[in-house]
Amino acid sequence: MKTYFTMMVLSALLLVAWMPFAFSQTFPAQATGIFTLQDGNELRILQTLPSTKIQGILATAKRVKLADFSGTFDKETGKVLAKMTYCDGGREKLTFFFTRNNANAAEIYFGEAPNDRKEIGKRKGNTRPTLAYECAPESTPQTNQPFMGKGSWTGTWKTDHGIIRLVQVNDVITGKVFVIGDFKDTGVIQLIDFDANEVEGEFTSQTQRDGYFKITRISETKFEGTYRWGQQTEWTSWEGERTSSQLPELTAFGAIHFLNRLLTE
Repeated sequence: MKTYFTMMVLSALLLVAWMPFAFSQTFPAQATGIFTLQDGNELRILQTLPSTKIQGILATAKRVKLADFSGTFDKETGKVLAKMTYCDGGREKLTFFFTRNNANAAEIYFGEAPNDRKEIGKRKGNTRPTLAYECAPESTPQTNQPFMGKGSWTGTWKTDHGIIRLVQVNDVITGKVFVIGDFKDTGVIQLIDFDANEVEGEFTSQTQRDGYFKITRISETKFEGTYRWGQQTEWTSWEGERTSSQLPELTAFGAIHFLNRLLTE
């Protein structure tokens, strides 16, 4: 019995000694690097050791600067906190987290929570980034346009509850993502919480009360999720498949008005 008790004590001591190593997290010693985002843009970060201060730019893959930023890097938490200034003078917060135990991946948030926009960044090589990119010439001002590329929600979708038409607009100033659409000619759809392939939104109808939905895109052409009307507590299954990636013609007045406002800002 005494031997058994001694072994249990030793096992407990070993477990306590092992725990800090098992749960420890390591992050890079510095933040310097080029990180490619899901939308194809690049976050280029430069840190000069031993300082914790960083500077960088957000740029397109074609070497056009979109914004400058500066801030600090905390190697204990793997966190970059910075302020961004866009080429047109717009400003927003930038928060960058290295993935635990992975110096080549990061979660990046643009803006203030809860309305921030999340991106996943992957390290592009190991070269020291240049920040010598220029903003687009003033003679070609940036304007919002419907987003039609990979990962876009734009198109016509056939769902198990009817046809819906969606248009995605990525704001060139703030980086926020808007998706506007309609159904049955009068219903208006608006995505209000956008996180990559998982979105939440609301819809309104002239003939029925308001409703809410939560959907996840499982491929470029399919989504699945749930919806409910008004004050209902039960959610109903909802699935859809994209039948066209072309820019749809919206027919609901509310959706047309909202889209035109986004495109003229």
